[in-house]
Amino acid sequence: MIGKVLVARITATSVELYCDDTRVATHQRQPRGGKSILDEHLPPERTDHRHRSRTYWEERAAALGDDVLIYIREVFDSDDVLHQLHPVQAIVRHLETFPVERACAACRRASFYACYGYGAIKSILRKGLDLEPLPAAVVLPNATNPRPRFARNVQELLDFTTENDNASH
Repeated sequence: MIGKVLVARITATSVELYCDDTRVATHQRQPRGGKSILDEHLPPERTDHRHRSRTYWEERAAALGDDVLIYIREVFDSDDVLHQLHPVQAIVRHLETFPVERACAACRRASFYACYGYGAIKSILRKGLDLEPLPAAVVLPNATNPRPRFARNVQELLDFTTENDNASH
């Protein structure tokens, strides 16, 4: 159909597309701003983007290993306001092009540094940082820490004296 002229027949419930008097597609009418895309109209590399459920992408991540699944769950949970579907799609598709060991190591590193974007995973793998060990976690001794120099406790913050504005200076 590329380069051909299509004729659209619009009814109250559907949009029908014709090429050379032959119906080639029928879409259900969508509310203003809505989309209707048939799977067979998508190029093969884009069909997996039709899957918009969290469980679908978590299952694909689980196929790459537990570390990848844990990281993908962290990405989904990293932002309560924005929907993290597009970054997850990009991350999972990119990780699928690498050996499982590297994908898991990259996710462990990104999780360690709390980097939840596609760019972080891509950079880790491109620079080979997934092949380097993670730094050791800093463990504080069990002894009580001395009070920080400029810290105040709640009582000091709440115990204030009122100034007498009428006093002479």
